[in-house]
Amino acid sequence: MYEESYPGAKPGENDPFIAIDINAVSAKLNCKPQLLFGYLYYFLEHKYHHKTGENTYVSLFAPTAGNMRHAVNYPYLAAILAGHDQEQSKYRRSLILSLVALALSVGAIIAQFVATK
Repeated sequence: MYEESYPGAKPGENDPFIAIDINAVSAKLNCKPQLLFGYLYYFLEHKYHHKTGENTYVSLFAPTAGNMRHAVNYPYLAAILAGHDQEQSKYRRSLILSLVALALSVGAIIAQFVATK
């Protein structure tokens, strides 16, 4: 939805924040705009906001960033989502291997009962 907006149109424009339309995104996610804003600002911003130096920090969401309203740090958001995707695939792989091991164990138990008769 916003991939074309980053990086900026002018050469050398490398502001990591892009303005988002809360109403359009909430309509796409089928939720209320107030709920999306609250989730971005009160939950995700506090979860992923961290200090990088004496008076510097990295922010995921800003209600105002310069002249932009409702801005997200696009590269940081992409990195967070990539990390979640990687974790999900790791857990899915572990679950599949566990289910295969369970199926083999059940098969071995059934084979043992059949063989003893």
